[in-house]
Amino acid sequence: MKKSHYFKLVFSLLSIVFAFALPAKEGMWIPSRIQQLVGDDMAAMGMKISVEELYSINKSSIKDAVVHFGGGCTSVLVSGEGLLLTNHHCGYSRIQSHSTLENDYLEDGFWAMNKSEELPNEGLTAAIIKEIRDVTDLVMADMDELVSEEDRAKHISAKIEEIVAEATKDSHYEAYIKPFYFGNQYLLFITEVFNDVRLVGAPPSSIGKFGFDTDNWVWPRHTGDFSVFRVYANAENKPAEYSEDNKPYQPLKYLPVNLNGADKGDFTLVYGFPGRTDNYITSAEVTKSLEVINPQRIEMRRASLAVIDQAMRSDKLLKIQYAAKQSRISNAYKKWIGQNKGLIRHKAVAKRDSIERVFTERVKANADFKSTYGNTLAALNKQSEEMLPLDVGRNYFIEFYYMGPEILRFAESFATLVAASKSDTTTDEQIEALVKEQFESMGFFKNYSAAVDEKIMKAQLPITEAALKKYLSFNLIPDMGKASNLNEYTEMLYANSIFSSSERTREFLVKYKRSAYKKIEKDPAFQMAMRMIEMYYVAVRPKLIIYNTAKEQLMRDWMKGMMTVIPERTYYADANSTLRITYGKVEGYEPFDGANYMHYTTLEGVMEKEDATNPEFVVPAKLKKLYETKNYGRYADQNGQIRVAFTASNHTSGGNSGSPVIDANGNLIGLNFDRTWESTMSDIMFNAEICRNITVDIRYVLFIMDKYADAGHLVDEMTLVE
Repeated sequence: MKKSHYFKLVFSLLSIVFAFALPAKEGMWIPSRIQQLVGDDMAAMGMKISVEELYSINKSSIKDAVVHFGGGCTSVLVSGEGLLLTNHHCGYSRIQSHSTLENDYLEDGFWAMNKSEELPNEGLTAAIIKEIRDVTDLVMADMDELVSEEDRAKHISAKIEEIVAEATKDSHYEAYIKPFYFGNQYLLFITEVFNDVRLVGAPPSSIGKFGFDTDNWVWPRHTGDFSVFRVYANAENKPAEYSEDNKPYQPLKYLPVNLNGADKGDFTLVYGFPGRTDNYITSAEVTKSLEVINPQRIEMRRASLAVIDQAMRSDKLLKIQYAAKQSRISNAYKKWIGQNKGLIRHKAVAKRDSIERVFTERVKANADFKSTYGNTLAALNKQSEEMLPLDVGRNYFIEFYYMGPEILRFAESFATLVAASKSDTTTDEQIEALVKEQFESMGFFKNYSAAVDEKIMKAQLPITEAALKKYLSFNLIPDMGKASNLNEYTEMLYANSIFSSSERTREFLVKYKRSAYKKIEKDPAFQMAMRMIEMYYVAVRPKLIIYNTAKEQLMRDWMKGMMTVIPERTYYADANSTLRITYGKVEGYEPFDGANYMHYTTLEGVMEKEDATNPEFVVPAKLKKLYETKNYGRYADQNGQIRVAFTASNHTSGGNSGSPVIDANGNLIGLNFDRTWESTMSDIMFNAEICRNITVDIRYVLFIMDKYADAGHLVDEMTLVE
């Protein structure tokens, strides 16, 4: 039997036979295979619509209303005119980009009262999945079973390019192929990608980010985490670049909105694009995350956030400039803290280790298993230990170079100009063109403060320098010159760098001559940037590629081995930013002894949290008045309350932000926006008893639109179900 046919047969049979081995709520399921995998289980839990209504390629289905928003979040179509709902935090950087001191949409909110007022967003995309195909046989075709990993990768890459080209030939569609089960299966995703996506509305941050960092990843939650966009298309209703002539997109499917909401025990389904999970890594890898990688990340981000938070409190312009950056840094920071707490509290290492012991004992007892998988786990554990210094190097490259002081990335952007200036083959015209590009890059300074950036470097540089010396014997600053310590060195760097102010950079570029590359090379910010580049791309990445190539084979064997040796478990594919369905029920939970959380929060809780002295808990005056007068319209529940958010037992991850939360009849009841702090461990280990996703109730979304923002015309676009 062909290798590819064998894999396909094994995965299909195991997925069907053992689908009931996991708690019904765990798993992120591929829509095209939902009937085979868990269709009956979903119906038993209360789903009333058919599986074909969730995913179909022959007629419109709910998948046509689920949109990949900007490649990192999810969103949902809610009207026949391309109206799109997602989270406030998903649209945050776009809202920030349109904000100024005169029109601070982050603080005051933004609402387009007609389509002409909707704001374009360069580079923002909205992608809709048209079809999902299993192409494992095609990808693996004609491949020798004994091929090396390097040749295997080349073969797969060539096949993927060929399959994608064929799938999109003579069409406006795009496509990509992703591996599943660590390369034991490959799926093709055909997409329609829209490039004209406009901002329609956003509540003020006092609603859309109510609770800010204090409440992030925490329940009870009272955040109106939503924003509104609209997808535009050309006259043929197809994707097009921004144009005033474009028309609102007419979708194949949009979701009706259920004004009755959801109650305890109700079936819920989350449809979206979860980013990444690691549910099958070994106990050694879990230990590494708990003891080394996550603590390093947390320490670095705690250091930068202390600086940024203080700066944002001190100055309104800095608050605008750093809002999106702060949100991006703090979100993962707090998640990693919660993830560690959850994994430790619920003994993730011990539980993973117990599975490995079962695997090891069964392998020892079976000659065939022993010959095939006898060394797999030991090899993975050995490799995990050997990779630690490389993982640390990569960690600090991300945390210091990409997420830390911004001057480094800006300075490094001049490396191309340096190389061209040094080359005898580069013409003066080419140099002029590169200088022009650098002028264009100076938009960087719009959201930059050298004073804040310098404090971030002072906070993070000692941590980074110490770690690189310890794990890699790498000295980031081989010569500190006249500086006697890292603080003085940092002050010298910002005082002397060309790249620490727009005035210096502009003056340098205006006078630029070919020989001026020497000044760039001597610049302290450029030198530090290039040292970080050297650390990663010379000392770390080449070895990491070799290790990761070997790891891919080992993880592929480990995955196949577990499914063969321990077949009573159910094996859903890890999240990889592809379209998935997860399902569960509306329910509260008991996070720890003595605590029992309800499954929903109300507007009354917003008022209870109000603290005019704390910018994270300020309540807008109009919202208070609506509460005091109980001017709730048709959006109150049966008890006359406005529900803000609710929890359910859906297995979600990053990327599910903005995902539609759907009731048993296929109606929209909310937008997924978070997990509880205890649930962040679900990227590595899901626990159905405590893992809960957090959803903003769709009735709160509509209430804010209609009663608070006086944007009832947007509600009128939707189909409401009562």
